[in-house]
This record gives sequence, C-alpha cells and structure tokens, in this order.
Amino acid sequence: MPGRPHRARESPWKKTRARADFWSIILCMKYRGTRSLLWMMLAVLVIAQTGPTAPEVDAPPSSDTSAAPAVNQPATPASPTAPTVSKARSLSASNIVLPSGSDIVVIPVSGMIYDFTLVSLERRVDMALNSGASMIVIELDTPGGIVTSALKISKYIKGLPVPTVAWVHNEAYSAGIMLSAACDEIVMSPVSSTGDCAPIAPGISLAPTERAKILSPILEEFRDSARSNGYDYAMFHAMCVLGVELYLVEKDDGSGEQRLVNQVDYEVMVNGKSTSEIKPQAAPPASSNTTPGAAATQPTPGTISIDVGAPGLTVTDTERGLWVGVEVLPSGDKAPGGMVHDGTTLLTLNQTRAQDIGLSKASIATQQALKQQYQAANIAAIPVTWSEGVAAVMTSWWMRAILVVVFLLGAYIEIQAPGLSLPGAIAGIALIALIGAPFVIGLAEVWHILMFLIGFILVIIEVVFLPSFGLLGIGGLMMMFMGVVLAVVPTGSGFDGQGAGWLPPPEMQGKLVASMFTTLLALLASGVGFYYITKHFGKIPGLNRLILDTEQPSGAAVGVDVTGRSIHVSGDEVLGAGVAKVGLAGETTCDLRPSGTAKFGEHIIDVVSVGPFIGAGQPVKIVEIHGNRIVVDEA
Repeated sequence: MPGRPHRARESPWKKTRARADFWSIILCMKYRGTRSLLWMMLAVLVIAQTGPTAPEVDAPPSSDTSAAPAVNQPATPASPTAPTVSKARSLSASNIVLPSGSDIVVIPVSGMIYDFTLVSLERRVDMALNSGASMIVIELDTPGGIVTSALKISKYIKGLPVPTVAWVHNEAYSAGIMLSAACDEIVMSPVSSTGDCAPIAPGISLAPTERAKILSPILEEFRDSARSNGYDYAMFHAMCVLGVELYLVEKDDGSGEQRLVNQVDYEVMVNGKSTSEIKPQAAPPASSNTTPGAAATQPTPGTISIDVGAPGLTVTDTERGLWVGVEVLPSGDKAPGGMVHDGTTLLTLNQTRAQDIGLSKASIATQQALKQQYQAANIAAIPVTWSEGVAAVMTSWWMRAILVVVFLLGAYIEIQAPGLSLPGAIAGIALIALIGAPFVIGLAEVWHILMFLIGFILVIIEVVFLPSFGLLGIGGLMMMFMGVVLAVVPTGSGFDGQGAGWLPPPEMQGKLVASMFTTLLALLASGVGFYYITKHFGKIPGLNRLILDTEQPSGAAVGVDVTGRSIHVSGDEVLGAGVAKVGLAGETTCDLRPSGTAKFGEHIIDVVSVGPFIGAGQPVKIVEIHGNRIVVDEA
C-alpha cells in the first residue's frame, strides 16, 4: 500500500461538473485520490502475475533403483499389505478391504465444479499420498459445474493409486455424480441426494444432433466408470436421458444375484422375449415435420422407445426368462414388477433409494462413522487453504455486491475530500478483493484484469487529458463493467471441448447473467449512495469532520496563510459561510475541462464549468453551489 501522497501544486486532477456528463459523479478525480487508486490498480496487476499455478505433473519413476525418489511420489503405506478393491457387484457390502493400521484422508470438494477444482484436488491428493494415506475419501457437496472440467477430474480420480470413496455429504448433482461414479465406492450422508446429470444450456434449445454430441463423452465416461467400479450403467444412463426406465431384477436360481437394468433388457431377462423381437428405438427428432396438435409418433411394434443416446441390448438370449423383478426393496419400499424409475424424469436419488439400488454402500453421517465403516486406524481431513476459503467468500454474489459499492463510494468520498487518502485506500482494497479474489481460486483470467485496467485508463484519459466527447469514457466504462462481471464466470470450451477458450461455455450462461445482475444492482445502490453523500456530505457522522466549519481566528484573512499567500481551498463550507456566493465573478487559472480552478479575489477555488470547456484566463461567475462543489459559467 503506497504512503500518503504529497500535495501537487501544479496540474491538479479535476472534479466533475454537476450535471453535464453521466460519469461526472464517479470518474473525475483530483490528483491525490486518483494516484492512490492507480497504485492499487498496479497492485492488482502484480497479484495477477504471481497468481496460482497448477502443480507440476510428476515424472514417471525411474527404472534405476539407486536414483533418489521423485518429488510428490506417494509414500509407502504403513501396512505392508496393500488395500484391495473387489469389482464384483454388491448392493450393500463394501468392496474395499483396507489392511490394519490404515489411514483415511478426507478431501472436501464443495461448490461449483470447474478447472480450479482439479488444481486444488491434485494439490491435496499429493499431500494425502505423501502422508501415507491408504484410502482417499472425496467429500462432495456440489450442484454441478462445467462438463469438461468434470471429465478431467473423473479421469484423474480413476488413475489414483489408492482406493477412493465418494462421500455425498448433502448433494452431488450433475458433475458431482460424474465424480462420484469415478470413485471405487459411493457412500451418502443422511438427508442427501444425487443424480440429474443432463447437460443444459440456459436459454438455448439444443437440437437432437447437438444433444447427442454433448451426451456422447458424458455417457462414455459413465460407461467406463460403471465397468471399472462394478456399477450398473443403466442408472447413470437414466440420470442423463429421459425415457430410460429402471428395474431391479434378481436371478431366479436362489443365488441372490441382482442387477439394475433398463426396459429393453427387462423384456429379455424377465418377460422372456428374444433379442430379435425387441430393439431399442431412438425418439423422433424434434425437427421432424409434425403437424401441430397431431398425435406423437408411435414406436414400431415390438420395440421400446428410448430418447437420444439409447444403448443396444446389454444381455443375450442366454438370459431369457431367468430373472424376476424385485417387488420389495431393501428399505421396504414397494417396486411393482421391480420398477424403481419410470423414465418420465431424470433419475435423482436420495440416500435411501441410492442404497436400495446399490449406488450407495452405506449411510455415513460423520468422519468417525467413515472410520468405523472401513475399519481404519486414523482419519483426517485436508480442507482448502485459508486463502482459497477467503477467496471463495469474496466471490459470492452478496460479497461482490458489497465490494462494488465500497469501491465506488470510497472513490467518490476521496473525490469529495481529496488528500484524505483513507477512503481511497479502502476503495483500493475493495478493488483488489474484487479482482484478485477470483484470480486466486482460478475464476478470473489475466485478461479480465487487463480489461478492467485498460478501461480505467481510458476513463482517466477521457476525463483529464484528451476529451473525446464521451467515446473513450463510454468504452472504458464498458470494459471495466465486463472485467468485473467476467471475473467470476469460468471460461473455457463448451460441452464437447470445442469453442473459444476465452468465453464462458454455454452451461455458464446462467452464472454470467447472475454476475451481470449483481453488478448492476451494486451500481444502483452506489448511485443512491452518491446522491445521499452529495446532499448531506457535511452532516454524515464521520464525514462531517472533513469540513472546516469553525470560525477563523480574529484578524486572519480568510483564504490567506500566515505568509500572505493564497490558500487553495474547495467549496463554500471549507471557506466559511458567505465567502463563495452565486453571482460572484472571478477568473479561471487553468483550462476547465470541465473541472479546474478559478480565482475569486484572493481565493483560488476548485470549480466545474457548465456547458463548453473554458480556457485559462477567462472571466467566469458562480452559477450554482452544491455542498463543496461550485459550478461556474462564462461571465
């Protein structure tokens, strides 16, 4: 934070005129206040250049056994017996067997899933592995996020060298269930839920071909997770696509083997139809020429219609009629014919139903319960760093609205009382938090900060150096606004990994709109604050100390120091009642563009002009006085 700037005797930064320009309240700053804010802007840029970087990828271990161990390689577990994971399907019993004396590390992942989630997860997983963790539990509480980020994290989780468990602690929708499916097992806390993984683009209607293209990588990732971790793929399919019915079936041979299947496989396994009789049929495309009001297209006899992304048969004729529907679920709920989901909605499960169909292995409320579930010796958590936590709070919508208001009001108060520095310093701190906090957690890009800084510089050039009749000012304001708005919206490619990496993907349009609304709301609140401060500047507690309203010493000339030199003052309250009056004539001491100074008798006073710019040495008169702002016109 720079120190208190010295007073500049020449070329002071100007104030705004009262009514002429729409940015007059906010933008025109005196030299001292503006220079403080410029130092703050420079600090923001320095933070951007020293922001977080993704951890380096570990080099593959060398075949030379004499070589030193690589950095960040997982430490050898305390027990010589490695943990095992059975991929055989089990609806209730855990498939993970940990050796005695094992340690469990819990890594919380909350909020929106985006690229920085992977950076944070990698850092904490490295810490867990280096500490000798035998199993990693990813504690999830997320509404979802960016599809491409979820795909990256899912692949990363499946490549870890130790067993992983997803602990759905509250909710894991959309991208959250994709991360959960990548783990070896899933457990859920009481009163939790998961599912609903269909990609969306707010405000955009996706054509069937586009939706199929988006679904392809999502469904393939789920298919791989199901095959790797012993899940039934049909349940994940039902989370992504409408029209997929789910049935819990049991083999009719007394073995107790159960599976979760869709309606196509159900017809073969339970109803005994042959694979040649039953074929899945995709729903007709939305672009087909259908007369409005006409009946929906019916599927071909002997087929079952499933929406876009329907798989082929997953069973053969050898399974014909060997299975029966499970009428009563483990929780005691009824399932006529074994149906657990009718396909009219996307599959969403609470903790009880998830355990009924084998998605969740147990209901876990606390870390101690986790420790008991897996018979571990120790359990510990690695939360996000304090800086990540603070930055997360700073990027919440309500905090960003507060920061915008604090920044604008602090800057405005500094304009009204130049040289005080404290309001300017507060505005600078708010600006650093506004731009720097999103950068710390990977939301903001360097170009967001540069856009804001360039916009700020354009505004200063417009106001002080090169008037362009509003062109630079309007452009600068728009760049500053977009820099603040985009700083909390993740950028990257779209659903299918294609598109401009510097634009928010389609699924982030809702967050983009929310950020714009929050910023506009903050600007409106700031405008109300500007009006109140302008009207009651000398009466607001604390701010009234900025106004000199005491009587001058007897015999002292008002506006003249002890040496007889003119004192540079501003406003009638500063001079004392009756010194500056409407109609008082004077002469400009510099160009008024529209702000500057004029001399009235022995007093040099800060003024703003109304109408055209006024050159130096021109006669003027006071036409309006508002608080400590004096408006002049050509005499």
